[in-house]
Amino acid sequence: MNKFKKIGIAISLGIALIGGFWMATPSKAANCSNFNVVHCGTNSLSELKAAYARPEIKSLYNQWYINDEMVQGGSNMREGVVDANGNITVDGRVVATNAVTVQAKAGTRQVTPSRQYSAAGHTYYQYTTGQSFIDGITRYKIYAWFDNDGKFITGVIKDCGNPVWGPPTTPPAKPVLTCDAMQKTAVSRDTFKFSTKATAKGGASVTSYTYNFGDGTTKTTTSSEIQHTYAKPGNYKVTVTVNGKEGSDVQKTSQNCQTTVTVNPEPTMEVCRLSDKKYPVIIKASEFDAKKHSKNPNDCKEAPAKIKVCVIETKEIREIKKEEFTESKYTTDMSKCQSTPTTPTPPTTPELPRTGTENMVVSVLGLGGLTTAAVAYVISRRRL
Repeated sequence: MNKFKKIGIAISLGIALIGGFWMATPSKAANCSNFNVVHCGTNSLSELKAAYARPEIKSLYNQWYINDEMVQGGSNMREGVVDANGNITVDGRVVATNAVTVQAKAGTRQVTPSRQYSAAGHTYYQYTTGQSFIDGITRYKIYAWFDNDGKFITGVIKDCGNPVWGPPTTPPAKPVLTCDAMQKTAVSRDTFKFSTKATAKGGASVTSYTYNFGDGTTKTTTSSEIQHTYAKPGNYKVTVTVNGKEGSDVQKTSQNCQTTVTVNPEPTMEVCRLSDKKYPVIIKASEFDAKKHSKNPNDCKEAPAKIKVCVIETKEIREIKKEEFTESKYTTDMSKCQSTPTTPTPPTTPELPRTGTENMVVSVLGLGGLTTAAVAYVISRRRL
């Protein structure tokens, strides 16, 4: 009897050892086990949500940094793997090391668990992944959650629903593109220059800048500087958007990348219009043409009126300013300036030149001849 009793005990111990070996590890896909935190695992999101609805699972998961939003909304959740060396890898990057997990039971072939957790009347046992993965499988798929900076928070092994965690590694710099500031500079009354400062870090890059000038026009350029001329006076809100990449295409702006410009009306000026001598004529400063306008008001004054008069004293006809006319000096009767006829003066006998004795004799003879002729004429008249 004792012999059979010993044989039975041996068989029982063997079965226990075999069972402990199998039950101490997360189940393979499609395998269910009482050692699993979730009996048949959480191989889909719907299974994960259903398990989380159980009080003991929710309580345990909360102690491993898993909350409602992470399960129900899948916030920042990605899939990865955990291995027996304690490495948690997601997208080819080790996001945590020295990982630990929990089981619903402690295996007989396992070391003493490092910690126990109580959750809604259930007890769970903590092991390193190397102590938990003892059935030959060294890698298991997991759900992994991250914060907004890409830092690992926690995970759940899909095949068994066991939570898993390890000290997170430092995530690589996250690509970040920002629009930091836009500066405006007045070039002229209606033209402005805009300069944009942007920052691209962690592998981010800038591809272009899109300016909305607030007057219904936009322009995209690869330069951080641009000039724009406004057609009308007014106040305009200007916004710049920085286009670039943070792994994917992004567009970034900010309050510092907005500004307001004021375009004043074009100044006007008073000019003399030369074509009709009109003053003042209001024109825009840009319309001034020296061939058509004058800035001197005197150029539009009429020339003083003049009249034609006869100067009484000198009988001279001349033109004078109308305001200079006085009846004592001038008359408008041009007949008063007509010249009075005069008797013409007979020409005088030219004096012969005196050139010596010979000429004197000739002159005397000539004078004597004239005298004789005059006497003969008088005598002949008396005879009549």
